Amino acid sequence: MNLTFCRTLKALCALVVVGVLTACGSSSTVDPFKPTRVIGLGDGYNDTTATVRETGSTTGTVVGQVASYFGQTNIVYQASAGAKVSDLAAQINALTGLNSGDLVVIAVGTFDVKESTNATTAAAALVTQIQRLLDAGVTHVLVMPVLEVSRTPWARTNSFDPTATPTSSLTNTFNTAVNQAISNAFGGRTPNRVIYAGSSGVAPLFLTATSSTTYSPFTDTGYSSTVATGTTPACGATTLASNTAFATAGVSGCDAGGVGVNTSYTTMLFADGIHLTPVGNRWVAQYLYNATAQGWR
Repeated sequence: MNLTFCRTLKALCALVVVGVLTACGSSSTVDPFKPTRVIGLGDGYNDTTATVRETGSTTGTVVGQVASYFGQTNIVYQASAGAKVSDLAAQINALTGLNSGDLVVIAVGTFDVKESTNATTAAAALVTQIQRLLDAGVTHVLVMPVLEVSRTPWARTNSFDPTATPTSSLTNTFNTAVNQAISNAFGGRTPNRVIYAGSSGVAPLFLTATSSTTYSPFTDTGYSSTVATGTTPACGATTLASNTAFATAGVSGCDAGGVGVNTSYTTMLFADGIHLTPVGNRWVAQYLYNATAQGWR
């Protein structure tokens, strides 16, 4: 074989090998985050009592299911049904040993919207509390957008935000303010320490789901084509009371198998007038987890 040709062939082979190895090694440019603890802050979406309470279940909340996706069972629940952004400070104060192994999942704002809290003020306060977490050593904070409050059974029954549309509502105003505040404060940073799941698709899909009587995996979404107030949530009609102290009125969640609890709750979206069933929370959690592909895994 010609010596020059042989050398050329060897050089080409070496380049091919390098290219293959480079391609294999670049399948992921992210060092996957593996939390050693998952913390749930905020309101009922992360509160184990504000749903249909299933004995022994650890995935009945949004934070519980997100933790499961990360393969973590070490979960700290500091959330409370009815909590607003202003309650985050006390929830964070109750935490100990915050560190870079923690994943903090924040679900808050539903009751800020419900009680007409100023969206810009609440968004700024949320940023302040997120910064507190980062200053304490946390490097991964996941924030859930508020699901359209006007589509809840409580809102339908009590005519809350009756002129709401998919693009103009009190909920939309709140989410826009939060998205802008988080983007201004934490956007463009490397590494990405704060993810706002507004682009996860869960908020618009919630609108789609609650515009139809059924939407997989739900056989009951709270919507009715014949009754303006919608269907009765799994925990019963008592959870539809018109009051501002929703959580403290004793109408959040119920025990599976309890008196008056719909036995079909496993395919229903709403547990009570505001909160979701375990399957509803798990449905939301999958979109939050998908959002963490933005640099965490």
